[in-house]
Amino acid sequence: MTFRSRLMWLAVLILGLTLRPTFAAEQAREPLLVFAAASLTDSLQKISDAYTQSTGVPVKLSFAASSALAKQIESGARVDVFVSADQEWMDYLDSRGFIKAGSRSDLLGNRLVLIAPGDSSAAIKLVPGAPIIAVLGERGRLAVGDPDSVPAGKYAKAALSSLGVWGALEPRLARAENVRVALSYVARGEAPLGIVYATDAAAESKVRLVDVFPENTHAPITYPIGLTKSAGASAGDYVKFLRSDAASQVFRKAGFAVLASREAMTSGCTGFAFDVAKELAVLKGQPIPLAAAASTDKMPTAGSGKAYSLLLVDQSAAKFVVAPEKITVADGSYGGLLNLSPTTGTLRVTLSEAAWVDVLSGSNAVKSVRHTGSHNCAPLRKSVEFNVAPGAPLTLQISGSTSRTLLLAITEQRE
Repeated sequence: MTFRSRLMWLAVLILGLTLRPTFAAEQAREPLLVFAAASLTDSLQKISDAYTQSTGVPVKLSFAASSALAKQIESGARVDVFVSADQEWMDYLDSRGFIKAGSRSDLLGNRLVLIAPGDSSAAIKLVPGAPIIAVLGERGRLAVGDPDSVPAGKYAKAALSSLGVWGALEPRLARAENVRVALSYVARGEAPLGIVYATDAAAESKVRLVDVFPENTHAPITYPIGLTKSAGASAGDYVKFLRSDAASQVFRKAGFAVLASREAMTSGCTGFAFDVAKELAVLKGQPIPLAAAASTDKMPTAGSGKAYSLLLVDQSAAKFVVAPEKITVADGSYGGLLNLSPTTGTLRVTLSEAAWVDVLSGSNAVKSVRHTGSHNCAPLRKSVEFNVAPGAPLTLQISGSTSRTLLLAITEQRE
């Protein structure tokens, strides 16, 4: 070998050694592939961008109906993380061995709402026999995700069936391939009414909320998340990031209820001023969707021993019975009112977020007896105890919340 040839081989060797770290770095930055329900589009894009900025790991997102995504995974699509808008399609993949054992958990909750174009004056109360078809007129259609496959459409079918109006409305549906398409039909004025999630309605300025479907008309709306069997090493870290405080703030601002992980249900839940084991047990249950009222007219009722995913209203629109002790903008911008079922004497109101709590008997505020809280316990931020007259009608006022949704538990303390 000539001297010139030796120099050439040496140069090649040096170049190869120089490129090897770069190649390894590129391999480490292989995109994380995430399939997620269409209703998560805005929130998950923001959170994933923050994850990439924090870790350097790019995230490739694909949004569609949960049914379509599940079928793609079954057909061999390489995916790391799947987020479904219902339990059924996660069950579908899990039962067929596509979800990594032990990785599945419930991430978020949502509400089902009736919407109309922003300039519509439609007013409908979602009670049995609700006159939805009358508002549609002779030719109007009701925009929904396809009830045969799309989770939002299935929830809509269940809710309309519960109200006794499904039979009349089924021929009048504008079936959409996913909930965001249904939202667009209403936003463009192509449909006079639509059924979507509360978070979709909040994300689109060209629609307005007509009413929220009662919580007992359909199954609870939850978003399970899981790693696929082919998930890469960074998939677990990504799921942990979705449960971080920063991600939770994005989800809550969009109107989602953030559901605590199994670990968070007990981690950090110590050091309270009194025993809150009963409240923690209630909050671990499946929360019931509930929408607070802006005034004492048509307030929903919260019963004892149950957990609620409470959707609050803009505090500026709330007409409180008595002025809350904390109602400044600095304290938050969401609040609301609801009835409480009669109790036997000692009542506790427990929240997952920082907010001001007032319990009223008639038009008089009931003085709290004691309270406790924690910044480190995911499901329980604050618990307040009141002594009330047994059987007295009660009103709960919540104000000063920085989150539109929060978990609420009402419990009774018996000797």
